[in-house]
Amino acid sequence: MGRYANYMKDIWDMQANRKVVGVSLFGVIFDNSKPFTPGDQLQIADGAEAAIKLLAQKGYDLLIISGQPTSRTRNLEVQDFENILAATREGIERLGARIKNAYYAPGIDKNDPYVKPNAGMFERAQNEKMVKWSETVFVGADATDVKAATKVKATPVLIKSKNNEVKTKAFELTHQIKVQEFSSLLDFVNTI
Repeated sequence: MGRYANYMKDIWDMQANRKVVGVSLFGVIFDNSKPFTPGDQLQIADGAEAAIKLLAQKGYDLLIISGQPTSRTRNLEVQDFENILAATREGIERLGARIKNAYYAPGIDKNDPYVKPNAGMFERAQNEKMVKWSETVFVGADATDVKAATKVKATPVLIKSKNNEVKTKAFELTHQIKVQEFSSLLDFVNTI
């Protein structure tokens, strides 16, 4: 061990103890109000950049858990996700924030344990000690995000899309949970 071993261990311990907010990419960080085609330029959602800066200032890291965009012209492939996540990581770091880790499921088969509303990606993140879901929130943009978050006991937060109304009242009644709804990530971040 070098002379900086204890110093680096302290830094790693400090980073491991930062607060985490789970987020979905599409509809939360990126606008998904119109169909997305792989290869198109992604549009940042309104207020997302300011929200990410504010999260960093408040001591939060992002944990990305994403699947296919709700509104798309065709499915994203693994390489599409890798490219999007690399660009997202670069952009978020430029804003002074940090992505603790990112998980994605390129599939669409509802029997796949990693495709939302199944909780496979969430459970993997917790098993890898990235997050304790019972102590954090997951910010998503559709009912599958809310369902997956509730399965791991995370507090579900829903960003309401301009073009897509999620029937949260019916969902709340059938699942006996309360879903926090906001018009943007920034509106949510201002409340924590």
